[in-house]
Amino acid sequence: MSMADASFRWESLRGQPLHAIASEIDVHGASGEYYPLARRRATPDDLSALRTKILNVASEFGYPSSIRGRRLTEFDRVVGPVVHQQMAIMPVDASSNDVWNYINTILVPDIVLWRYGRFEVSTGKWTISVDRLFDLTRTAIGRLWWRIQLLGEEVAAELGEDEVVQLLERPRIGGYAPLSRAIGKLHLRYVSEDESIPRMEVFRDVNKRLLRRMAVQSVYVMTAGQIEEFVDELYQESLAAVVGERVSSRMSSAID
Repeated sequence: MSMADASFRWESLRGQPLHAIASEIDVHGASGEYYPLARRRATPDDLSALRTKILNVASEFGYPSSIRGRRLTEFDRVVGPVVHQQMAIMPVDASSNDVWNYINTILVPDIVLWRYGRFEVSTGKWTISVDRLFDLTRTAIGRLWWRIQLLGEEVAAELGEDEVVQLLERPRIGGYAPLSRAIGKLHLRYVSEDESIPRMEVFRDVNKRLLRRMAVQSVYVMTAGQIEEFVDELYQESLAAVVGERVSSRMSSAID
Protein backbone atom coordinates (compact mmCIF):
# COMPACT_ATOMS: atom_id res chain seq x y z
CA MET A 1 0.00 0.00 0.00
CA SER A 2 1.44 3.34 -1.03
CA MET A 3 2.06 6.09 1.49
CA ALA A 4 -0.70 8.20 -0.06
CA ASP A 5 -3.27 5.40 0.21
CA ALA A 6 -2.16 4.53 3.73
CA SER A 7 -2.46 8.17 4.82
CA PHE A 8 -5.95 8.37 3.34
CA ARG A 9 -6.91 5.16 5.11
CA TRP A 10 -5.56 6.50 8.40
CA GLU A 11 -7.69 9.62 8.11
CA SER A 12 -10.77 7.43 7.72
CA LEU A 13 -9.86 5.46 10.85
CA ARG A 14 -9.13 8.38 13.14
CA GLY A 15 -12.73 9.15 14.03
CA GLN A 16 -13.87 5.59 14.74
CA PRO A 17 -13.93 3.71 18.03
CA LEU A 18 -11.82 0.57 18.31
CA HIS A 19 -14.70 -1.88 17.96
CA ALA A 20 -15.93 -0.18 14.78
CA ILE A 21 -12.45 -0.33 13.23
CA ALA A 22 -12.17 -4.02 14.07
CA SER A 23 -15.60 -4.87 12.69
CA GLU A 24 -14.93 -3.38 9.26
CA ILE A 25 -11.62 -5.15 8.58
CA ASP A 26 -11.99 -7.29 5.48
CA VAL A 27 -8.83 -8.76 3.98
CA HIS A 28 -10.80 -10.27 1.10
CA GLY A 29 -12.14 -6.93 -0.05
CA ALA A 30 -9.22 -4.68 0.88
CA SER A 31 -7.18 -3.25 -1.94
CA GLY A 32 -3.48 -3.86 -2.10
CA GLU A 33 -0.66 -4.08 -4.61
CA TYR A 34 1.84 -6.83 -5.37
CA TYR A 35 5.35 -6.73 -6.73
CA PRO A 36 5.10 -7.51 -10.46
CA LEU A 37 7.77 -10.22 -10.21
CA ALA A 38 6.63 -11.73 -6.91
CA ARG A 39 7.05 -15.51 -7.03
CA ARG A 40 4.21 -16.01 -4.58
CA ARG A 41 1.43 -13.74 -3.44
CA ALA A 42 -0.04 -13.67 0.03
CA THR A 43 -3.62 -14.89 -0.24
CA PRO A 44 -6.54 -13.49 1.76
CA ASP A 45 -6.38 -16.66 3.84
CA ASP A 46 -2.69 -15.98 4.60
CA LEU A 47 -3.52 -12.45 5.69
CA SER A 48 -6.50 -13.58 7.72
CA ALA A 49 -4.33 -16.16 9.52
CA LEU A 50 -1.75 -13.47 10.33
CA ARG A 51 -4.43 -11.16 11.75
CA THR A 52 -5.90 -13.99 13.81
CA LYS A 53 -2.54 -14.87 15.35
CA ILE A 54 -1.74 -11.24 16.23
CA LEU A 55 -5.25 -10.74 17.58
CA ASN A 56 -5.01 -13.85 19.75
CA VAL A 57 -1.80 -12.59 21.35
CA ALA A 58 -3.26 -9.12 21.88
CA SER A 59 -6.35 -10.65 23.52
CA GLU A 60 -4.11 -12.52 25.97
CA PHE A 61 -2.69 -9.14 27.01
CA GLY A 62 -6.05 -7.46 27.51
CA TYR A 63 -7.13 -6.21 24.06
CA PRO A 64 -9.37 -4.25 23.60
CA SER A 65 -9.04 -2.95 27.18
CA SER A 66 -6.40 -0.33 27.75
CA ILE A 67 -3.10 -1.46 29.28
CA ARG A 68 0.09 0.41 30.08
CA GLY A 69 3.74 0.00 30.99
CA ARG A 70 5.46 -3.35 31.14
CA ARG A 71 2.49 -5.28 29.77
CA LEU A 72 2.87 -3.49 26.44
CA THR A 73 6.54 -4.41 26.11
CA GLU A 74 5.68 -7.98 27.11
CA PHE A 75 3.14 -8.02 24.28
CA ASP A 76 5.87 -6.96 21.86
CA ARG A 77 8.14 -9.77 23.05
CA VAL A 78 5.46 -12.40 22.55
CA VAL A 79 3.96 -11.21 19.28
CA GLY A 80 7.30 -10.58 17.52
CA PRO A 81 8.17 -14.26 16.95
CA VAL A 82 4.56 -14.94 15.91
CA VAL A 83 4.73 -12.24 13.22
CA HIS A 84 8.14 -13.38 12.02
CA GLN A 85 7.12 -17.04 11.76
CA GLN A 86 3.81 -16.31 10.03
CA MET A 87 5.16 -13.80 7.51
CA ALA A 88 7.37 -15.85 5.24
CA ILE A 89 8.97 -12.83 3.59
CA MET A 90 12.47 -11.89 2.57
CA PRO A 91 14.36 -8.99 4.19
CA VAL A 92 14.08 -7.07 0.93
CA ASP A 93 10.28 -7.21 1.26
CA ALA A 94 10.45 -6.22 4.91
CA SER A 95 12.59 -3.23 3.89
CA SER A 96 9.63 -1.74 2.04
CA ASN A 97 7.45 0.72 3.92
CA ASP A 98 4.59 -0.22 1.61
CA VAL A 99 4.44 -3.70 3.16
CA TRP A 100 4.03 -2.34 6.67
CA ASN A 101 1.64 0.38 5.48
CA TYR A 102 -0.75 -2.40 4.52
CA ILE A 103 -0.26 -4.33 7.75
CA ASN A 104 -0.69 -1.24 9.93
CA THR A 105 -3.67 0.39 8.25
CA ILE A 106 -5.56 -2.50 6.63
CA LEU A 107 -4.79 -5.73 8.50
CA VAL A 108 -4.37 -4.79 12.18
CA PRO A 109 -5.08 -1.05 12.58
CA ASP A 110 -7.15 -1.69 15.71
CA ILE A 111 -4.24 -3.48 17.39
CA VAL A 112 -1.77 -0.78 16.32
CA LEU A 113 -4.01 1.87 17.87
CA TRP A 114 -4.55 -0.24 20.99
CA ARG A 115 -0.76 -0.56 21.34
CA TYR A 116 0.32 2.99 20.47
CA GLY A 117 -2.72 5.19 20.02
CA ARG A 118 -4.67 7.43 22.35
CA PHE A 119 -8.31 8.30 21.91
CA GLU A 120 -9.02 11.97 22.60
CA VAL A 121 -12.52 12.24 24.04
CA SER A 122 -12.64 15.99 23.43
CA THR A 123 -12.10 15.60 19.67
CA GLY A 124 -13.48 12.10 19.22
CA LYS A 125 -10.35 11.08 17.31
CA TRP A 126 -7.32 8.89 17.72
CA THR A 127 -3.82 10.30 17.95
CA ILE A 128 -0.71 8.27 17.30
CA SER A 129 2.90 9.10 16.53
CA VAL A 130 3.25 8.97 12.74
CA ASP A 131 6.49 7.03 12.97
CA ARG A 132 4.55 4.10 14.43
CA LEU A 133 2.60 4.00 11.19
CA PHE A 134 4.98 5.11 8.48
CA ASP A 135 8.62 5.01 9.66
CA LEU A 136 10.45 1.81 8.74
CA THR A 137 12.65 1.83 11.86
CA ARG A 138 9.82 2.33 14.35
CA THR A 139 6.71 1.07 12.55
CA ALA A 140 4.45 -0.81 14.95
CA ILE A 141 4.53 -4.32 13.47
CA GLY A 142 7.53 -4.07 11.17
CA ARG A 143 9.97 -3.27 13.97
CA LEU A 144 8.95 -6.51 15.72
CA TRP A 145 9.62 -8.55 12.58
CA TRP A 146 13.05 -6.93 12.23
CA ARG A 147 13.80 -7.45 15.92
CA ILE A 148 13.55 -11.23 15.46
CA GLN A 149 15.26 -11.20 12.08
CA LEU A 150 18.30 -9.31 13.36
CA LEU A 151 18.63 -10.63 16.90
CA GLY A 152 17.02 -14.06 16.83
CA GLU A 153 14.25 -15.14 19.19
CA GLU A 154 16.42 -15.99 22.19
CA VAL A 155 18.43 -12.76 22.33
CA ALA A 156 15.38 -10.61 21.48
CA ALA A 157 13.47 -12.17 24.38
CA GLU A 158 16.20 -11.49 26.95
CA LEU A 159 17.41 -7.99 26.04
CA GLY A 160 15.71 -5.07 27.75
CA GLU A 161 13.52 -2.77 25.69
CA ASP A 162 15.94 0.17 25.98
CA GLU A 163 18.82 -2.07 24.91
CA VAL A 164 16.94 -3.29 21.83
CA VAL A 165 16.02 0.26 20.84
CA GLN A 166 19.59 1.51 21.34
CA LEU A 167 20.90 -1.30 19.16
CA LEU A 168 18.38 -1.57 16.33
CA GLU A 169 17.79 2.14 15.85
CA ARG A 170 21.46 2.49 14.89
CA PRO A 171 21.30 1.03 11.35
CA ARG A 172 25.07 0.92 10.92
CA ILE A 173 25.33 -1.43 13.90
CA GLY A 174 21.97 -3.09 14.39
CA GLY A 175 21.19 -3.47 10.71
CA TYR A 176 23.77 -6.23 10.24
CA ALA A 177 22.45 -9.43 11.80
CA PRO A 178 25.79 -11.16 12.60
CA LEU A 179 26.98 -8.03 14.42
CA SER A 180 23.75 -7.27 16.27
CA ARG A 181 23.42 -10.89 17.40
CA ALA A 182 27.01 -10.94 18.65
CA ILE A 183 26.45 -7.74 20.61
CA GLY A 184 23.22 -9.02 22.12
CA LYS A 185 24.69 -12.41 23.01
CA LEU A 186 27.82 -11.01 24.67
CA HIS A 187 25.93 -8.23 26.39
CA LEU A 188 23.68 -10.77 28.07
CA ARG A 189 26.62 -12.96 28.96
CA TYR A 190 28.56 -10.19 30.70
CA VAL A 191 25.80 -8.19 32.38
CA SER A 192 23.97 -11.29 33.62
CA GLU A 193 26.99 -12.42 35.60
CA ASP A 194 26.89 -9.47 38.00
CA GLU A 195 23.76 -7.44 38.79
CA SER A 196 25.91 -4.55 40.02
CA ILE A 197 27.16 -3.92 36.47
CA PRO A 198 25.35 -0.89 34.99
CA ARG A 199 23.80 -2.51 31.91
CA MET A 200 22.94 0.57 29.87
CA GLU A 201 26.13 2.42 30.72
CA VAL A 202 28.21 -0.51 29.50
CA PHE A 203 25.98 -0.95 26.46
CA ARG A 204 26.35 2.67 25.39
CA ASP A 205 30.10 2.56 25.97
CA VAL A 206 30.45 -0.54 23.79
CA ASN A 207 28.50 1.10 20.97
CA LYS A 208 30.70 4.20 21.11
CA ARG A 209 33.84 2.09 20.96
CA LEU A 210 32.37 0.02 18.16
CA LEU A 211 31.60 3.04 16.00
CA ARG A 212 35.14 4.33 16.45
CA ARG A 213 36.65 0.96 15.58
CA MET A 214 34.40 0.50 12.55
CA ALA A 215 35.98 3.59 11.03
CA VAL A 216 39.18 1.58 10.51
CA GLN A 217 37.96 -2.04 10.69
CA SER A 218 35.26 -3.66 8.60
CA VAL A 219 33.05 -6.22 10.32
CA TYR A 220 31.52 -7.11 6.96
CA VAL A 221 34.56 -9.14 5.91
CA MET A 222 34.75 -11.02 9.21
CA THR A 223 33.39 -14.47 9.89
CA ALA A 224 30.79 -14.92 12.62
CA GLY A 225 33.51 -16.17 14.97
CA GLN A 226 35.75 -13.21 14.23
CA ILE A 227 32.88 -10.79 14.86
CA GLU A 228 32.21 -12.41 18.23
CA GLU A 229 35.89 -12.13 19.19
CA PHE A 230 35.91 -8.50 18.05
CA VAL A 231 32.82 -7.64 20.13
CA ASP A 232 34.13 -9.62 23.11
CA GLU A 233 37.26 -7.47 23.11
CA LEU A 234 35.13 -4.32 23.11
CA TYR A 235 33.12 -5.58 26.07
CA GLN A 236 36.23 -6.33 28.06
CA GLU A 237 37.53 -2.82 27.35
CA SER A 238 34.19 -1.25 28.32
CA LEU A 239 33.83 -3.24 31.50
CA ALA A 240 37.36 -2.33 32.54
CA ALA A 241 36.63 1.35 31.87
CA VAL A 242 33.11 1.64 33.28
CA VAL A 243 33.27 -0.75 36.22
CA GLY A 244 36.87 0.18 36.97
CA GLU A 245 35.98 3.86 37.15
CA ARG A 246 33.14 3.09 39.55
CA VAL A 247 35.41 1.09 41.82
CA SER A 248 37.97 3.90 41.81
CA SER A 249 35.21 6.43 42.55
CA ARG A 250 33.92 4.41 45.51
CA MET A 251 37.43 4.04 46.89
CA SER A 252 38.05 7.79 46.58
CA SER A 253 34.78 8.54 48.36
CA ALA A 254 35.67 6.16 51.17
CA ILE A 255 39.11 7.80 51.62
CA ASP A 256 37.58 11.29 51.65
